[in-house]
Amino acid sequence: MVACNGKEENSQSKIGSFKAEIVDSLVIDRLSVLELLDYQSSTGDLLFADTQSGDYLVMDKAGEVLSSFNPHIEGPNYMGNSSYGWSFYGKDELVAFGRPYFYRFSKAGERLGRYDNPINPGGGIWLDYSPQRIKAFETQRGTEVVALILDLTNRKRSSQEYQDSVDAVFRMNFETGENTTVMHKEPDNIYRTAGEYMDWGYPTFTRLSGSTFAFTHQSDSYLYIFDAEKNEYINKIGIPEEFLPKYSAVSFGSKDDPEQLRVNANVFSVGDKVLLLSIGRIPDAVMKELQQIPNYYESPELEAAVRKYMTTDFLLFDQKQFLGKVEWVFNINEALPKGTESGFLWLKRTYKDERDYQTFLKVKIVEE
Repeated sequence: MVACNGKEENSQSKIGSFKAEIVDSLVIDRLSVLELLDYQSSTGDLLFADTQSGDYLVMDKAGEVLSSFNPHIEGPNYMGNSSYGWSFYGKDELVAFGRPYFYRFSKAGERLGRYDNPINPGGGIWLDYSPQRIKAFETQRGTEVVALILDLTNRKRSSQEYQDSVDAVFRMNFETGENTTVMHKEPDNIYRTAGEYMDWGYPTFTRLSGSTFAFTHQSDSYLYIFDAEKNEYINKIGIPEEFLPKYSAVSFGSKDDPEQLRVNANVFSVGDKVLLLSIGRIPDAVMKELQQIPNYYESPELEAAVRKYMTTDFLLFDQKQFLGKVEWVFNINEALPKGTESGFLWLKRTYKDERDYQTFLKVKIVEE
């Protein structure tokens, strides 16, 4: 393990054993599918998207609906047909990452502002493992947001120049109109030193508290702690060797595609700690063989390959070091956890049969 405060230092610490356990739950009487978008620790409010109707619902901590609105219907509060992410903004507002603009809304769904994208992204794209795309936070200058924006006009991702220069996370202040890039790749980052192409190299981030974020990349060897207001690294923590990403890279400019066998899929805040999800992937050669089977997506061979290769590990870190692996027994096939600043995660419970209600679990990480 390696920690860094201006320079790298060896860190000897005792690795603990942890488990995830249910401490509470929220039952919502609604048949249509809900997706939890954000949780506001200061008020206990939750923001949901109804994936069938297009409605957005703000609920209190008891599950009572405070407001319901649909910004995808033509009218004064229209924001377009879809979005890439939402966050609570300040005390009484919401912010949305639209296409191509950003929007502020009241919690009741009234559109309060529309703001230009800091770059021309050249289109939009959905990303693997549902990384967070936008999050508001408080600074001395007021409420600001960070957003993951990919420049799709630049097609030369398989080049050293691209890996050295690309910035994907922007910090924006809608009141002043200022914006800047944050979470840059340092000169010693593996994407800049490997000398070959591994993947796009976009980050996955989560906010811990204040302006402190944690982030990593799919093929990175480190978890980073970062101050978005100061635009500087706080720490750099080595991922244990047994959980490091695995990949087969290709030469820059090659017509072949790289292969990812294990990735840093996502990160989630658990109070002031970070939960990193490491996921294995089915090798390309195995997947090609499976695809020769009629209706392979329903085949026992695919199920066996998923069990063999698509292993999941949850790794717990504080802001200085790796703490240990978390025993995780909950199904994450339907939805990934949603981290919070309050020391727990929200997780949607999966049922095999259809029900006229949905359950969201409050999960804490405890030491065994």
